[in-house]
Amino acid sequence: MDAHNKFDLKKSLIKKQTCFSKLTDAEIVVLADLLEDMHYNPGETIVTEGDPVDSVYFIIDGVADVRHVYVENRQIMFKSIATLSNGQSIGLSETGFYSLSGLRTATVVAKTALETFRLSIASFNGFALAYPHVHEAMRVNA
Repeated sequence: MDAHNKFDLKKSLIKKQTCFSKLTDAEIVVLADLLEDMHYNPGETIVTEGDPVDSVYFIIDGVADVRHVYVENRQIMFKSIATLSNGQSIGLSETGFYSLSGLRTATVVAKTALETFRLSIASFNGFALAYPHVHEAMRVNA
């Protein structure tokens, strides 16, 4: 995929997220520029339950398994609770960032080769400082 098509895909994925629906086209361009390519192999962990939320991910291609990890009879177990694929996100909900506590609520593992765009929370916070209405726009969708 060439750079122009990749940038259009970034903008498209942002626009699909309800929590970003109030952003202007110019703001979407700025936010899209903050996304970085990330690739994961099958079986590779993308995020781990209980870790601080430092990024959100937009799935470009592939399938990911969302798992809840628990301990049973002194063994670490997991239960698959959802499957994510093309166009979906890791760490975002319709109202904004999925975790209210700031910690990951599930572990996400690549089921297939997985291509994503990553948005770091630090980059997003810088974006929100430059465009102060962003947090309010996200709250409106909450």
